[in-house]
Amino acid sequence: MTTGYWFARNIRVGHQGYDRYGKGVMPVAWQGQAVIAGFVLAMVGGGLSMLLIVLYTKLFPLGIALFAILAIAGGGTFIWAVAKKSDPNKSIADYRAERQKISR
Repeated sequence: MTTGYWFARNIRVGHQGYDRYGKGVMPVAWQGQAVIAGFVLAMVGGGLSMLLIVLYTKLFPLGIALFAILAIAGGGTFIWAVAKKSDPNKSIADYRAERQKISR
């Protein structure tokens, strides 16, 4: 099951054609989980740093700028990884079926 893909798309049951794809992706490798964790850490770190900067230095524009930089970096990394490392042919259900087949 080792592939170069980090994410797989959700497939909605009962829908046909392009409409069957859900709005999200799920990680299928540890790299995908690491990208998601990095995004969450960037958002939380940016929010906490903005809060602390505003409370202790009263430099609201600096706090906003730091949050925006971290949010753009985390979000950009996540969007890049999903765009470049998603499997276009297999869904998350296919990966789960392969895992169950291997574990038996």
